Amino acid sequence: MNADAEIQDLQAVSQNVLVAADQITALEEEKRMVDPATPRFRELSDQIEMLAAEIHSVSKAETGLARELAGEPGLPTVAEADERA
Repeated sequence: MNADAEIQDLQAVSQNVLVAADQITALEEEKRMVDPATPRFRELSDQIEMLAAEIHSVSKAETGLARELAGEPGLPTVAEADERA
């Protein structure tokens, strides 16, 4: 197992989740101001649903990486790895 590569993968996955979550927040804030009977509301809902599915998929990969790293001593947190990069 290459722990360094897997930590880098965790960093990438974590960043992906953060970006998608920020996008969901922005879209949801916009959607709250849109008439629910309009096509724009449905478009925003669809975009949010796609991003949520992406987060779900990426989070599953993150769980797999965490399982592979289980028991490895002295690993940095994702935040620590980001600071070192």
